[in-house]
Amino acid sequence: MPTAQPLRTGDPQRLGEYTLSGRLGEGGQGAVFLGTRGGERYAVKLLHGPVGDERGAFLREVELAKHVARFCTAQVIDAGFDEGRPYIVSEYVEGPSLQREVALTGPRRGGALERLAVGTATALAAIHRAGIVHRDFKPQNVLLGPDGPRVIDFGLAKALDAAATVSGRGVGTPAYMAPEQITASAVTGAADVFSWGATMCFAANASAPFGQDSVAPVLHRILTAAPELGLLDGRLRTLVESCMDKDARNRPTSRDLLLALLGEAGDVPDGVLSSPPAPILRATPPLIPEPRPPMAEPEETGASGGYVLPESREPTGSGSALAELGREQSTSGGPASVDSPAGVGGGSGATGWGRVGRPPETSGPHPGTQLTQPPKRGWPRAAIAVCAALTVTAAVLLTVLIPTFDEQRGAQAGPLLPDTNPPVITQSPIGESTPIRTRKETQEQREPTAKPPPATRPVTVPVPSLVGMSKGAATKALKKAGLALGAVTEADSPEKIGQVLGSEPASGAEAARGSKVALQVSKGVAVPAVTGKARQAAENALTGAGLEVGTISHTCSDQPGGRVLGSDPEAGSRVAGGTSVNLTLSRHGTAVPPVVGRSRADGRAALEAAGFRVRQRGQVVEDESRAGTILRQSVQAGSCAKPGATVLIIVGVAGQSGPPDPGDEQPSPTPSGQIPGD
Repeated sequence: MPTAQPLRTGDPQRLGEYTLSGRLGEGGQGAVFLGTRGGERYAVKLLHGPVGDERGAFLREVELAKHVARFCTAQVIDAGFDEGRPYIVSEYVEGPSLQREVALTGPRRGGALERLAVGTATALAAIHRAGIVHRDFKPQNVLLGPDGPRVIDFGLAKALDAAATVSGRGVGTPAYMAPEQITASAVTGAADVFSWGATMCFAANASAPFGQDSVAPVLHRILTAAPELGLLDGRLRTLVESCMDKDARNRPTSRDLLLALLGEAGDVPDGVLSSPPAPILRATPPLIPEPRPPMAEPEETGASGGYVLPESREPTGSGSALAELGREQSTSGGPASVDSPAGVGGGSGATGWGRVGRPPETSGPHPGTQLTQPPKRGWPRAAIAVCAALTVTAAVLLTVLIPTFDEQRGAQAGPLLPDTNPPVITQSPIGESTPIRTRKETQEQREPTAKPPPATRPVTVPVPSLVGMSKGAATKALKKAGLALGAVTEADSPEKIGQVLGSEPASGAEAARGSKVALQVSKGVAVPAVTGKARQAAENALTGAGLEVGTISHTCSDQPGGRVLGSDPEAGSRVAGGTSVNLTLSRHGTAVPPVVGRSRADGRAALEAAGFRVRQRGQVVEDESRAGTILRQSVQAGSCAKPGATVLIIVGVAGQSGPPDPGDEQPSPTPSGQIPGD
């Protein structure tokens, strides 16, 4: 949005709940004001004419507009009526229009143009998805906010139709209208796609594709001529050309337009859409707890007191130390009693883990002998697990504590002698080899590694709010906050020259104390060159640059009348937005020199030197001191007259009785009266 100007006479001070504080602009549809409510700023657009019987349709379109995605548009907030004239309230976007920015900084190129195309096409697709046809998509309705382009003035179709009928104004801007809007055919979203293409042509060339002169020639070229695509090139040129097809049926939809800008589906590498790319970090799987020792389960037979380990249901061969121990006793001829751990696998030496509590197939020292007493129950599996756990714990404690005691004794007795003995390998109760490391190896493992010194975290301070300050005030604020002034860059802006526009790091960000903060300051806007232009063209150039037209003065010149001879400030000067620029216009002709009060000879010489012919007439004066002095001249001094024109001068003469001076005409009998030719 441009800088707000003061309200004019007749402008409303309030619309609904919104207090108006200034003007943001005015166009063919209505005037836009800066409104506030609850400390928030809004853009309030008041249409020129009433909507008549279309109030309901207008409010329905506003409700639709409220649901348009707001990431690429100025969100519609509210709407209402003021003495029959509708107004619509939208989000205030801090930034110039595309029309104004291109006029100030020139056409867009490369990535900037492509970002503009994608952002505006996204907005158009969002508007159409909400069921709305914009009908007036143009550079003036694209605001370049700090976070990207925003499209405004959508959701006004019904209101604009009705207001245009009442006020006699047309809907749409001629240079960006689609052919169907000119021929009064059905208007759909395809018209907005056509206007989007024309807007991209303007962004790339600083001129509309069908010209911006008189309305009739522009409309004729839209209907019959091909658009001037200018500097558009590559893929974007082809796409814009298809969007500006005369037949609306041949144009892409806004959705197809956006997809075409992003690239065809075939351009996506294989595997990107079907599975996450390799660089994407996947979620860390939850930690899986280590499996606990298996619990004993009831025997399948249901025998009382009979339990079996899950893995004992299937023979595991000779993988168990206890089974191996049972086999050794069995093969050695010793009794495999069920009262001892060795008898766990009795009668099934080849099957590894046996079933606890089952009677062995053979029992006793002599095969074939029948036991007269029932065998005793085997140890429960839980008791075996506890014994094994205690044994492992004892082995670990011995492995850790013995080297520790040795180190303590060695520290008291003196330095340790080199130990050349290899590690002693002991057999654990469960059949695993556990190495017992020497004192030297243990000492090397326990020796702490050098830790890097802890990094000191730099002291940070928040960057103060600097936007709106002068460069000097911003420098003082930075110094007060414990920061320093960094690089200072200038940018075109309507703000006051030297005013801070932004900082890096931005306001509120944390920065290390003493670090430098770069500033971007306004260098104002350049006064456009208007010399040689007609008055109206010069005024349009000034207002388009965000400046005001000041006083108008005239001077004689050989230039045609109404041409601009100069401006104050001069062209190229840097001024703040809204500054008044004075213009000097031409009046065709030569300035008539002032000769009243001069002698007749001097006056005649001055007039003749300026290129005028002189006629002289005498007038009797009572004061003899005025005799021979020019009393009046027929053409006012300083006015412009054609070279060679006749200027009549009245010269005072004293009363006399003799004949008059041969060079004088007959003296006038009265000292006053209208001079012929004045």
